[in-house]
Amino acid sequence: MSAPDRPAVLLRGAWVMAPEPVRDGAVAVVGDRIAAVGPYAELAAAYPGADVHGGEHDIVCPGFVNTHGHFSEGLITGIASQHTLVEWLDALIAPVKLHTTPEVARLGTLVAGIQMLRSGITTANDMFVTGTGPEPVTPAVVEALDELRLRGVVSYGAGDADTGDPAAELAEHDALREAAAGSDLCTFRLGMGSMLSHSPALLEQAVAYAVDGGHGVHVHLQEVREEVTRMRVTTGRTSVEHAAHVGLFEAPTLAAHCVWTDRRDRELMAEHRVGVAHNPLANGILASGIAPVAELRQLGVDVGFGVDGAASNDAQDFLQAIKTGALLARVRDLQATAMTAREAFEIATIGGARALRMEDEIGSIEVGKKADLVLLDGSGPTLANVHEPYQAVVFVAGSREVAEVWVDGLPSVLGGDVVTVDPVEVAERSRPVARRLVTEAGLGHLSALAGAV
Repeated sequence: MSAPDRPAVLLRGAWVMAPEPVRDGAVAVVGDRIAAVGPYAELAAAYPGADVHGGEHDIVCPGFVNTHGHFSEGLITGIASQHTLVEWLDALIAPVKLHTTPEVARLGTLVAGIQMLRSGITTANDMFVTGTGPEPVTPAVVEALDELRLRGVVSYGAGDADTGDPAAELAEHDALREAAAGSDLCTFRLGMGSMLSHSPALLEQAVAYAVDGGHGVHVHLQEVREEVTRMRVTTGRTSVEHAAHVGLFEAPTLAAHCVWTDRRDRELMAEHRVGVAHNPLANGILASGIAPVAELRQLGVDVGFGVDGAASNDAQDFLQAIKTGALLARVRDLQATAMTAREAFEIATIGGARALRMEDEIGSIEVGKKADLVLLDGSGPTLANVHEPYQAVVFVAGSREVAEVWVDGLPSVLGGDVVTVDPVEVAERSRPVARRLVTEAGLGHLSALAGAV
């Protein structure tokens, strides 16, 4: 059934988290769009016979926008967390990416994507890191996202510093771009592992690919001090300064992490409207630091939360990321007002949409926007008594309260679990593939699946 022909649906809650929350409200979904927002009694009268989801104690939220992740790590969770970033890249990511196949990509995306949907994510901005070969790998990500009914902004984490083969990197970009063009839910961005991962030749070609092709960019920037030091030694500039210098920011850019930025870096990002993905859990596990979120937002930089990759978070639970982000801001400044619950909620929703330049379509409950919605179950003890709805979502709710997730006006999660695939079957299929991956990558010293005790 095409979107315009679908019957109307109402999502009801004690609170509808529109830009100004509505008590005892509802959202009317017609096709793939939000048709109306208001008191439940009014919408029930305006849409007689509409299916009603939710109830008088639930909370209806905009779909959460995950601004950074790596489906390439979907099968390697809970491993190598004793390392900081540079060590971790060498010990885990470098060997694994040489053995990543389309099967690994598809199953890793399914495994991680199921967790994302269960925690209320409706849009995932992904950078898939893999080696290149005769067969493109990244189109399998699009196939899996379409199967899950999870909106994706997909990119390939390119870098030729190790291979010296810019053509192979561009070919993988092409394959992913073509796959995304054939999807109703996925859009393409040019991905860059980092500024340091690109030879001067590939960097020049990447800038032209993005700017001339009208594509957004997804890049890691200044996650750790070592990157800043190496870039200054190599170019005389920070990564942010060099990206601005070579024209990368002429394309809409989403920069992940930005932990080690100074005021000049942040001013450049604000000047070029560079969005930032704040990844509090991964930055904590890898001991990278705490991003200066307050300073970035004060300059007008759009910031969203990210769960980051499944090997550096390691859970793909967005509600954990929201709560941790708010708590780290308070710990950093030793102020309970450093990040309010409402600010954290906004970063998780419309902030992420703005960072991705998608705020006209997603990120808030407003008439005309895509019907990407999350229904939190208020019938149980966790949300039995909602005194203030922003605090209830940010500090109280967990993924078990995610009862329904709607993407593009259709349910992707009902009754707390995904509806388009069998999670148990996906898990079962992933096990031999994960075991083979870590064995071929020579990770017997790190993984019990490859022989470690």
